Amino acid sequence: SQGRHHGQLETAEMRTPVRIQRHARLPVWPAWQGLVLGVLSQLGPLRSVADSLEDAFGGRVCPMQFDPVQSDPFILLVHHRHAFRPLDFFRPLFSSLILPEGFPAHPHRGFETVTYVLPGRGGLRHRDSFGCKMRYGNGACQWMTAGDGMLHEEMWDVESFNEFELYQLWLNLPPSKKRMAPCVQLLSPDPAAAGGDGGGGPRRGTAVE
Repeated sequence: SQGRHHGQLETAEMRTPVRIQRHARLPVWPAWQGLVLGVLSQLGPLRSVADSLEDAFGGRVCPMQFDPVQSDPFILLVHHRHAFRPLDFFRPLFSSLILPEGFPAHPHRGFETVTYVLPGRGGLRHRDSFGCKMRYGNGACQWMTAGDGMLHEEMWDVESFNEFELYQLWLNLPPSKKRMAPCVQLLSPDPAAAGGDGGGGPRRGTAVE
């Protein structure tokens, strides 16, 4: 038995990816900084410099669309790395004329999203058409099932943080679950943020402001 498992492990270690793809990064929050990083990314040897600056200072979002045939139920993975600094003089102009600091009310139906905020980073303020209000960040994970349909809003929690980084994964629901009742849940390292009783470890619950 041990030899069989060892052989399976060796086979797994020998697997190679089908392809390696560098997805486009879009300049936003702050857009001017993201534009600078975008130019550097096109200059060959400076690409690694641009990636390091993005990690350190933000300014870009990277949406990664999956092949539905190869990757179902996975639809989309989005990496956000942003910064909202008080001394950014372009920030008020950008948010008032071009794009607000987040995603105003929009509909979802038939799939679910899992949003994980990296520890030490800011996250989002959520509210939806079912009356749920939620603020989460710093290692927390929101699990939202749109099901039969809902409106929700995601705005950056700029009152609590300046630096933001998170991953959001979109997953297709099977046909039998597409008309299920919508649900929003939070898994958080902070029990109080997830409606916990003070015990340790992540918890699942609905956090309402």
